[in-house]
Amino acid sequence: MKKLFNLSHLTAGFTAVLVGYTSSVVIIIQAATTAGATPVQIESWLLALGISMGITSAVYSWFYKTPILTAWSTPGAAMLVSSVGQYELNVVIGAFVVTGLLIFLTGLITPLSKMLERIPPQLGTAMLGAILLPICLKGLETVTNTPMIFLLMFAGFLLAKNYIPKYVMLVLLIIGVMCAVVFGNSDLSTVKLSLAEPIWITPDFDISAVLNLSVPLYLITMLSQNLPGVAMMKSYQYNPPVKSLLLGTGITNILFAPFGGFSVNLAAISAAICMTPDVDSDKTQRYRAVLWAGLFYVLAGIFATTVVTIFLSLPQEITEILAGFALLGTLLMCLHTAFKDEVYREPALFTFLITFSGISFLGLSSTLWGLIVGLLYLRINISR
Repeated sequence: MKKLFNLSHLTAGFTAVLVGYTSSVVIIIQAATTAGATPVQIESWLLALGISMGITSAVYSWFYKTPILTAWSTPGAAMLVSSVGQYELNVVIGAFVVTGLLIFLTGLITPLSKMLERIPPQLGTAMLGAILLPICLKGLETVTNTPMIFLLMFAGFLLAKNYIPKYVMLVLLIIGVMCAVVFGNSDLSTVKLSLAEPIWITPDFDISAVLNLSVPLYLITMLSQNLPGVAMMKSYQYNPPVKSLLLGTGITNILFAPFGGFSVNLAAISAAICMTPDVDSDKTQRYRAVLWAGLFYVLAGIFATTVVTIFLSLPQEITEILAGFALLGTLLMCLHTAFKDEVYREPALFTFLITFSGISFLGLSSTLWGLIVGLLYLRINISR
């Protein structure tokens, strides 16, 4: 009983979920809104994500006695914000199903996973950085229309980043809510504790959506979440069951996609919170922190109605600031990784610029063209 209610396990699990949610839930809501989802359907998205992440985290961790934390793909959600607007919601859901199938096949077919691992991380992060940059810029542009709110949130960001870096986004969220109330831009009186309900959306499959949504979401999820997640676990001397993880999360994505579960994958940064010696001096017992995280995931999903109500009641400028600041760290990592090695610098630059351009050619989006051109440029450079 003492092991079950270990305070350090409980707090680590809660912190991991809190950091994950406060840093990116606003981006999930933006992606769902852009896809045309109603508030009730957005609640279903968060319910599906909370339940699926909670179940996979708890089941994998308990079965393997290893801290295996899953999460949604924040970079994937950022990509969706810029890409889903041209498709009907049913088509978007169909694309989520295909992404889950691709992840499942990656676990099933070993050569496929090996081929994916051969994509240079410099090009993958260049592609991702170009997707994140417009969202970060949009957060900064709010200084023109709401300078006081921006300056207050920016000051809060700087202070929290220096003194309590784990809770930067929580601090920003509190400041954002306070600004919305003080400046009369939001009515939070309608916020109440209520339960979310699952809403089924019948998937519709479209080849354009598969190419421009499923494939980029799959690549981003694998390159920016699953592969770093595996590396993170190995850095703490854990041996992750990669094949089992890909098969299981792939099936989970397929099952929860019709309810809005766009991505379930390995957590990377937030997972480290449950793996440090601070959690437990005995590394074989740290998986219990993820069991608590799984419970908190489920609770967050069940009460998604309250979460959605709070965020939808905030002015657009505040949600844009939250999203922009939430992705700054990821953007910095992407740019550093993409351009640090000279041999990859020019291919990464082409990948970055083409992805950022937003062009569309032969039915393929700029995201795919950026990666294709970068790979071709790299191959030509190496063969010279």
